[in-house]
Amino acid sequence: MRVLIAVAHGGIYSGGAHQALYQLGGLKHAGVDVMAIWGPDDEGDPHGFDRLKALDIPFEIIPMNKGITLKSLRKFRKILKNFKPDVVECFKSGAQYHALYGGIGLNKHALIFYRGISREMDIWQGLKYRFNRVDRIIANCEDLKWIIVKTGRIPEDKVDFVHGEFDPSFGNPDTVDATGFRQELTIPGDVRLITQLGNWSPWRGQDVMLDAAAGLKVSGYRFHLLFAGRETDKLQQKVEELNLTDIVTLSLYRRDPERVLKASDIAAVASTSHESLPGALINIQAMGVPAVATRLPGSDVIVEEGVTGYLIQPGDPVALTEKLAKMLEMGSDELALMGKAARQRAVSLFSSEMRTQRRLKVYEKAIKHRHSLL
Repeated sequence: MRVLIAVAHGGIYSGGAHQALYQLGGLKHAGVDVMAIWGPDDEGDPHGFDRLKALDIPFEIIPMNKGITLKSLRKFRKILKNFKPDVVECFKSGAQYHALYGGIGLNKHALIFYRGISREMDIWQGLKYRFNRVDRIIANCEDLKWIIVKTGRIPEDKVDFVHGEFDPSFGNPDTVDATGFRQELTIPGDVRLITQLGNWSPWRGQDVMLDAAAGLKVSGYRFHLLFAGRETDKLQQKVEELNLTDIVTLSLYRRDPERVLKASDIAAVASTSHESLPGALINIQAMGVPAVATRLPGSDVIVEEGVTGYLIQPGDPVALTEKLAKMLEMGSDELALMGKAARQRAVSLFSSEMRTQRRLKVYEKAIKHRHSLL
């Protein structure tokens, strides 16, 4: 089987790009002949392509995320003709439209669109997914599948779901060395560290997390809160307004998230919208860190309530405060058991092997559908 993965987003740290990257590695390991088309990394991390290059697979860079040009369409079409894939799977709209328009008349390969965002679609947004040329749609969890079906007006039997996976480069938490991490960021070593990973965004829930932190501080809990991600400095004003400067650290985007999590006792994913089966939450649990997360599509698949962490409704700082307080009150052994259960659940549900085998079955289904139309 020959598979072409096309990713429009120009930052390797975007959620879809991460999952596509893991997927390429898993497919290659399974013996699949793979190639990638990637959008240019012009939005942040200057080392964004290092891990893509390390896979040692053929790839091409095409500007796909900010519009369609005749040049970019011709380049995409040339790759389709030369590589002759059995399956093309596209992440993000730019790649999807390039595959549709650049592939006009090239109908032998199956075409699959991936969607990993939980926003409802209006009739126009769902139009491209309804095209007959699109053989399958892959959602990253079952809840998202039904959002796509109902709001995009798409036939149920056209949509599959394949869970995301944790970052395979993280390895086993028992082998990650976080020695000196807290000292690097001047975080006290004698208090529990609560971490929220993720770039700043209005829907990431960092403001909700700060309100919860203020409540915990007033109640006398001893802890430190770390935000790690791009533009977290935008939280500085609120940190000062809430008088939290002594217990909050704002760190820029880091290339060692496994060390961040290894040094953390508890994690929070307080996003209020958009996300579906959050990749950060999968990585958190895979690193053996218990978490409090919001009930967005797929979160209840990752977090087993009361066993690997807790779930709350989005945008509820009171509930977030209560669940974090419950975890801060736990003994070290109890918290460690919760972290161990989180790791076990992540490995059983979100490993590369599990995901690759399920995706290959979807590919086979898509190829069969495409051949039936030829």
